[in-house]
Amino acid sequence: MRPPVLVLVLPLTLLLTACSGGDQKVASTESPSPSVAPTTAAPTPTAVVSTPSPTASPTPAPKKAAIDGDVDGDGKPDAVKTTAERITVTLSTTGKQVTAPVHADSPAAPKVLGSKDVDRDGFAEVFVQTVQGASTSFATPYRFDGKVLRELQLDGQPALLGFGGSVQHGDGFRCTDQGLVEVRKAESSTGTSYTVSLAVYRMTATSLVLVRSSSGTAPQGSPEVEAAYTIDCGSVGEGE
Repeated sequence: MRPPVLVLVLPLTLLLTACSGGDQKVASTESPSPSVAPTTAAPTPTAVVSTPSPTASPTPAPKKAAIDGDVDGDGKPDAVKTTAERITVTLSTTGKQVTAPVHADSPAAPKVLGSKDVDRDGFAEVFVQTVQGASTSFATPYRFDGKVLRELQLDGQPALLGFGGSVQHGDGFRCTDQGLVEVRKAESSTGTSYTVSLAVYRMTATSLVLVRSSSGTAPQGSPEVEAAYTIDCGSVGEGE
């Protein structure tokens, strides 16, 4: 009968050490957990919606004022003729004639005093001397709008702008750079101190419309009194 075999059971670590012949470090199979810094999510950008502004209607550019004598605005002077009943403008470029009635105090053809683009619309207004007095005369303006020539009205009647006068009375008018007509009158009982009145008119398509008026006193020889005897309106007063 064979004797029983004694089996010695050793721990696994001692067995591995014995097989390798020395100390052996055993690497851990677990990796250390990395330190993860907390992250802050970037804010989601807010979309900016651009709302286009409504397109505004363009403002028409103001026309360049016509030169004196250029009734139709083509850059060339036009021929103006009058009879006792009518004014006729012959347009230089096309040869077309436009006319308007004249209300004069004489059977003779009234004098054309000159022209000026008062309202700065690109067409020069024509001024005709429709009334001839002993010391004071009066001019009526005519306006062309590109189609029709019109006699301008004031208070329902043909407009009359006075100029000239005597020692005790004066009339005059001036065209301003703002498209207005200033009408001045000076009256005196002594010939040394005058009451001066000013009426400012705006020119429309068919008439002169009062904008404002004022009055005051001024001595003889002052600019206010002198202005009440003269015309200051481009070529108006020089004649054509």
